[in-house]
Amino acid sequence: MEQRHIIEIAIAVGGSVILGWLVKMIVFPVLYKLARKTKWKSDDLIIESIGKWIIFWFFLGACLYITPIFVETFSITPRYERLIYRVITSFYILSFSFLLARIASGMLEIGATREGSNVPTTSILSNIARALIFILGFIFILQTFGVAIAPLVTALGVGGIAVALALQPTLSNLFSGLQLIVSGKINIGDYVLLESGQRGFIRDITWRNTTIASYSNNIIIVPNSKMANSIIENYFLTDRKITFNVLVGVGYESDLEKVEKISIEVAKTILEQEEGGVKDFEPYVRFYNFGDSSIDLKIFLQVMDYANQFSITSMFIKLLHKRYNEEGINIPFPIRTVQMKNT
Repeated sequence: MEQRHIIEIAIAVGGSVILGWLVKMIVFPVLYKLARKTKWKSDDLIIESIGKWIIFWFFLGACLYITPIFVETFSITPRYERLIYRVITSFYILSFSFLLARIASGMLEIGATREGSNVPTTSILSNIARALIFILGFIFILQTFGVAIAPLVTALGVGGIAVALALQPTLSNLFSGLQLIVSGKINIGDYVLLESGQRGFIRDITWRNTTIASYSNNIIIVPNSKMANSIIENYFLTDRKITFNVLVGVGYESDLEKVEKISIEVAKTILEQEEGGVKDFEPYVRFYNFGDSSIDLKIFLQVMDYANQFSITSMFIKLLHKRYNEEGINIPFPIRTVQMKNT
């Protein structure tokens, strides 16, 4: 190889890397600033994703430029010359596939976090989008190498039937997961109660199962097919606010009008002062039972989220117990009278 060829190759490769680096360090910061000024978040994602590949693309451009030099210097046959161009083109296609896969999954996440959006942030959608893009990229690479696609698709179609039969449970979970997502009845972050009695927050819907995080910090893994065929109570589907009640018993000698008034006052105070309480909610009392040792009542309160009811209930019971003691309202112990007969 002549010295001028070596110099030309070194300049081309080194110059392309330096030029790509300069574009990344000078041009892209300006693009970042412009993107941040817009309300559209996807432009930030696109610019950031392209910035990761820009140097590599400049390098591939240099490889295309120096290929004729190698061909001339080493007297490479046209067959191998075409192979070199196809390999470089394949790297371009592969890098664009990674780029588009990143942008597609990122846009799904952005769309899911947008206010009023019905697109859930589940990994199954991102994985399907990535898979489709990589499949298309693989097809383009095959076409680049001159592989006939039609016979391959036919073979895959025939083989796909056998694979579908072998993977029937897996495909059942996959399509059940898609059904759950499309229906919009179960979304990431929802608090649900399963037919089996287990409950928790939906964390993700994958291609095979749905993961649920319980309050004990355990993960419940449910196959998608079982989720789709189960009776599920979703606490967050229509409104996250939860109305719940606290059971109390007062002595039979108590003034029930006073009990109702004091209970509502305490409930209002708690809802106004504690985080998570619905401040404009009007608590109410319902007497419902003549118990063995007390008149039983339910005091109804409302919180912003299912989880808030536990802390609100704790604070409410402590303050209500204090006010009952101050007002002379008795919370009786269970009493049972035993009559002994002389035998």
